[in-house]
Amino acid sequence: MNESFSGAKSSTGIFVASAIWAAAIVASAYLCSMLLSIPGAAGASFFWLPCIFMVTGAIWFGWYGMIAAAVGTFIGGALAGNPIAINLGQNPIPAFFANTLLLFYMFKIMNINLSSGEGASSADLFKSTILVAVTIIIAMIAGYYLAPSLGIWGRVIAGVICVIGWYFLAKSTNSSFRLDGNVFKAVIAVVVASVVSAAMGAYVWASIGEMGASAWTIVFPGWAMGDIVASILGLGVLFSLTDEMKRRGLSVY
Repeated sequence: MNESFSGAKSSTGIFVASAIWAAAIVASAYLCSMLLSIPGAAGASFFWLPCIFMVTGAIWFGWYGMIAAAVGTFIGGALAGNPIAINLGQNPIPAFFANTLLLFYMFKIMNINLSSGEGASSADLFKSTILVAVTIIIAMIAGYYLAPSLGIWGRVIAGVICVIGWYFLAKSTNSSFRLDGNVFKAVIAVVVASVVSAAMGAYVWASIGEMGASAWTIVFPGWAMGDIVASILGLGVLFSLTDEMKRRGLSVY
């Protein structure tokens, strides 16, 4: 792994790619804030699609990707009408410090190897994408039916179903995105980063929002599950495309 954030082969390419990622984060943050917000916590989503771009952006683009995450989530939240204090506390701050900065250093400390040697084939990438899509659909259906009786914990259970289901599906089909040592460490990293991000968001809603202490039982589990599921999607992209990004000079990792 590259030992610093500044090891990009193409600074211009990294900058341009980060700007594109920022635009994708704005759009996805806006959509998730408008369509998938946790009841009573506008902008806190139980499926946070920007995590796909934040995970990949942080690892591939370093500081540029982290800044893209902070700026993109803030603009997306602002466009969705989130109050300024809530928006600052629940979007750019967790995005920068937890979802990207903390994640990068965890990858570095655990020495996670994203290289697949020859790189994933198009067929492997397609298979992995289909597997993740299937498990996300299963999780969303499970969450829909479990939520009325179990509340937000129904969605947490759905997230667990998603992760476990993804693992066994990947094993049974010999997918390129298998739970080997590096993937296992990467999953731990995104889970920790997602939980820290969720704790920061719940604190915002408990302290300056209108939910009080109930934010820890409503916002926290839903936020954590949403970040974890989307971040695992991001891992699929990382393990499939990092070799290609390196060849194009678009990865500092």
